[in-house]
Amino acid sequence: MRTPDLVFRGRRSSSDHALVLAVVQVLPEPDAAREAVTSAVADGADLVGFAGTGVEPLVAWARATFPGLVLAVDTADASVAAACCGAGADLILARADLVDVAARYGAGYAGPSVSDAVARGVPAEGAVLDVGVVREAPSLPSDVPVLAAVAGDGTPAGLALAALTASAGAAILRTAHPRATRHVAEMAASIAGTRPPAKAVRWE
Repeated sequence: MRTPDLVFRGRRSSSDHALVLAVVQVLPEPDAAREAVTSAVADGADLVGFAGTGVEPLVAWARATFPGLVLAVDTADASVAAACCGAGADLILARADLVDVAARYGAGYAGPSVSDAVARGVPAEGAVLDVGVVREAPSLPSDVPVLAAVAGDGTPAGLALAALTASAGAAILRTAHPRATRHVAEMAASIAGTRPPAKAVRWE
């Protein structure tokens, strides 16, 4: 399955597999937080999000270090969302109604309603439906881009569920385990026929 063209503040994200969003919990030690971001990028994350307190300096550092990477902030606080957009965040993972902040900055928005976000000024190409945590094989809407996390993230059962969620049409998979999640997203796309397999083997 090919993901739709998503544009977050001018940064276009499209792929032949579900995109992988690695969320980094901001740590007390700045060096450890930066290392976590660098590792997520090395592990194949298409987007990196930040959750916790004191995220603005880390967003600013990530924007300077990875200028082409889509950066997200996971928050329920309008002032935090605004500060992070000012520091370079492209996407708000909203835990409250933060549509007005996203519209003010032209940022992407992941929340419970795409139509409401677009009606209130969020760019249509950056509006994503956040369905939360998937706990069983999902049936996802096909008319809007979907962001999903899975129960048991990173475990064998969680990775199997991530593959099913990607196969069901999720545009973005949220995870703390980007390398493994990217592998199953690519596998699901290869099975669906939208991505060539990494290695073709003929059985006779």
